[in-house]
Amino acid sequence: MRYDMRRLVKLSLIFFGLLFLLLLVLGSREKQETASGPEGEKVSSEDVEILLDALGVTFPFPQEDANSERAGMGENADEGTVHSPYFTYGQYEALCAQLAGAEFALPDFSDRYKPAHDLLKEDWYEAFRILLAHLDKESSIWETTVFLLKVDENKKEAYTENGAMQGAFSYCSKAFADNVFQEMKVYVKNDVLLTIVEVLPEDHYLGSVWVMEVTGNRLECFYRQVAFAAEVSGNSVSQMPEREQIADLTFRDGVLVRAKEQREKVHGRLLRLSETEVEIEGEGVFALTEDAAFYKLYGNLASLGRSDLRVGCADTDFVLKKGKVCAGLVSEREEADRIRVLLKNTAAGSNFHETVTFNVDGEKTVLRKKDMKVGERRNFQSENLTDKVLVEFENSSREDPAYRGSVECLRMEEGIVVINELPLEEYLYGVVPSEMPASYPEEALKAQAVCARTYACRYILHAGLPALGAHVDDTTSYQVYHNIAENANTTTAVKETDGLLLTYQGEPAENYYYSTSCGADPEDETLREEETFRAFIEASHEENVEWEEPWYRWTYQVEELDEKQLFARLQERYRAVPSRILTRTEGGNYAAEPIERTGHVRSLTITERGEGGIAQTLLIETEKAVYQVLSEYNIRYVLCDGKSAVVRQDGSESVQRTLVPSAFFVMDTDTKTGKGGKTVVGYTLTGGGFGHGKGMAQNGAKALGKQGASFEEILAAYYPGCTVRSAADINQD
Repeated sequence: MRYDMRRLVKLSLIFFGLLFLLLLVLGSREKQETASGPEGEKVSSEDVEILLDALGVTFPFPQEDANSERAGMGENADEGTVHSPYFTYGQYEALCAQLAGAEFALPDFSDRYKPAHDLLKEDWYEAFRILLAHLDKESSIWETTVFLLKVDENKKEAYTENGAMQGAFSYCSKAFADNVFQEMKVYVKNDVLLTIVEVLPEDHYLGSVWVMEVTGNRLECFYRQVAFAAEVSGNSVSQMPEREQIADLTFRDGVLVRAKEQREKVHGRLLRLSETEVEIEGEGVFALTEDAAFYKLYGNLASLGRSDLRVGCADTDFVLKKGKVCAGLVSEREEADRIRVLLKNTAAGSNFHETVTFNVDGEKTVLRKKDMKVGERRNFQSENLTDKVLVEFENSSREDPAYRGSVECLRMEEGIVVINELPLEEYLYGVVPSEMPASYPEEALKAQAVCARTYACRYILHAGLPALGAHVDDTTSYQVYHNIAENANTTTAVKETDGLLLTYQGEPAENYYYSTSCGADPEDETLREEETFRAFIEASHEENVEWEEPWYRWTYQVEELDEKQLFARLQERYRAVPSRILTRTEGGNYAAEPIERTGHVRSLTITERGEGGIAQTLLIETEKAVYQVLSEYNIRYVLCDGKSAVVRQDGSESVQRTLVPSAFFVMDTDTKTGKGGKTVVGYTLTGGGFGHGKGMAQNGAKALGKQGASFEEILAAYYPGCTVRSAADINQD
């Protein structure tokens, strides 16, 4: 019995001892909560002020002495003022009282806080989202997720990697500098990072990073135009990558924890490039990883887009990961002196051929789609560099079937792709006579040669048809090539301007050209007004160098409107570029929708004009719908019936099958009134010029050449701000 009593006493002492300790802990916690409120991450006064400023709310933050933790920020604070580091619940109550008249129904946290308590971040953002819904009527403040690669505190710039914002952005909250290599939710306004809503716990992966240098545990890296340094903490990474290699990096809690090097490479000439794969000569076809990255290693280090990879060039090492291309390393500059031209099936309006016949050095070969395997390539080239390859296409109207350089065939699913690869200068021998009559003045031909070379060079640098392995095709979609046989005059013009390019700010200029202008001055803003442009286009201006050209003025009369054909053309353009053919919705706005509701045409009106008075918007009102046709090309296409004749100012006629001559015109409609109201039965266009109206007018160049202007003077007249430079000089920059 005595033993049980001793045991009971002992247990009682243990119980009361534990109870005493528990009361001490609870008392300590109660005192802590009384002092600072609920536990958790507090919201800073700085962040609250930043967000209120962004909403346009003025709130009087109390000032403290200069020894306080942080200086005031935002438009509400005077320079040099200092605020307390955290936003208190008492301040939150004051803000609620200030906004009480607005009836925002902000949350009441009084059961958890006392006025002196610091407000938790999660509670502030719950309230802020309500303020945002009421006060940000234009939705200018939005939330997104970013990964922070680097912060430059001097420039106040943060470099982000993922989400809707990638690149360098200004930031407000000082918290950004403390959260490098973290993925986070942030608030943004006008591309400025405002505050960090939440730091996310997930690991973040960066694929295909260029590791420039490795020093101890420090990696100097480059990724998406951003150079940054990442240090490995302790033994987080078991094996460091070598310098000048591609590596995949993984970050956790702001620390680099994994760096996996990718060293397998292949090198060869890039033959094709699509969104999903590349074809490398001698190596085959490789799929691209989703995060494939490309880097320019010579000159200034830079990240490249896929369109920057040079089709037809062998200047790139391709890095493989599990058999897929994860990166490309462009190690040296390669001259843009060869071009790959897609020879289209013009009879079928297609990129693919069913049958192609070749004659090389007297040997004839017929290639048929059915006889080739998908992916199979054949190359045809004369043993003599000066001899040409004769190519015959089904139903072809090409005047000159003899091609310089090599002709390459690739069997794809749809048919045979035919590409002519040759030196750029020799390509121009076939372009210049196809684009400008060889009888034009010598200086005009030289100007055309420089324009054609510059145009081609831009597409060699950024291929227009990379998925087919071509820089350009041989039609008006790019430059007409081999439509007319080579000519001594045009070949001389090419040779005498050998290597010369039209440049703007050191790069090949965007230099369009077209046939004939209407004499309009693109700087004259008054020509955008309908009546002013009508007065201009209905008059002849003898001071203009092209005023005697047949295409300088013309008329196009459609006596009987074919509504079925009009809407068929409208549907064609919608299928090609939906964003340029819009339908008016019930709310009065315009949206890209299939052309289904038609009915009789009530009116045709040009409602907007651009530079020089060019038609930019055509409004088609019908019984059942209203359509907007945007862009000069679409307007010219829709209004061309393919059978009515254009009457030029010299009385000659021409039937345009695809486009009306230009979009520099005014429109008059013929209507009749029936039971359903007014209906358009025909229309007349009174216009001028031939072509899109951008850049050099070729007939203007002819006129200036006849007046004694040099090709440099001709180019200066049409391309102000541009200079003529040698391609060799540009390559040395």
